[in-house]
Amino acid sequence: MNNLRAGVPVAYRVSIGGGYYVSITSGFYCIDIRKFFVPYGETEEKPTRQGIALRLREWGEMRKIIDAVNNAYPSLGTALPCYLSEDHQNQMGALQCRECNPFAADMY
Repeated sequence: MNNLRAGVPVAYRVSIGGGYYVSITSGFYCIDIRKFFVPYGETEEKPTRQGIALRLREWGEMRKIIDAVNNAYPSLGTALPCYLSEDHQNQMGALQCRECNPFAADMY
């Protein structure tokens, strides 16, 4: 985020599972959390209208709220991501996970 504020070119996008991505892009002073999809006959993910863009200030406030929620409900901190479950211990199980591979063609 410091690079974004300093005017350094930024193009960052990471999957958070289930077809949702968090993106930060130069020229837009916000954190974009959005659902993506793959149009029929194409291979590249495209954004949908389902999502939210948080201004940098709002993102900072949300991080504080997340810390407060984690402190109030410590059991949330023990939740495991799907890739640590038993069905991900082999390649086929991991490839069939809709959370990890939401755009796999053979699943629909």
